[in-house]
Amino acid sequence: MKKVRITYGLLSSLFLIIGIVIYLLFRDLSNLIFFTWVPKPEFVGNLFIQLPPSVFTSVLRHNMAGMLWLVAGILFFRFIWFYRVAAQKVYIWCFCGIAALLEIGQLSARIPGTFDLLDLLFMGIGAFVEGLLYNIYVKRRIE
Repeated sequence: MKKVRITYGLLSSLFLIIGIVIYLLFRDLSNLIFFTWVPKPEFVGNLFIQLPPSVFTSVLRHNMAGMLWLVAGILFFRFIWFYRVAAQKVYIWCFCGIAALLEIGQLSARIPGTFDLLDLLFMGIGAFVEGLLYNIYVKRRIE
């Protein structure tokens, strides 16, 4: 089980990094809430790659990063509270709720970004798949 826990920590970092790379390469960073708190570095404006329009590239550009960030957070909580399933549930539910509220909050002008129902759908799919894999492969071994 120690290897599984380490895998959760590594996957959390990997998914976070992939989500950041997607944003840096394929998105306009002006709407990213992070850069309302931290100044945007000069070099990130030169990284933008224009992709040909398609359903896949639209999902990649607009929905995958958020899903990967949410799953990275879930994996991080599973890593931190690996043997405490009840604590995991509380933190994961709170984290998912905050993520959903931040997305819904983009309907107002107070939270930067553009509300997208597909973001919520992909975050839900990512959380569901992660939870399904966790329940099938890990949870019953811990309890």
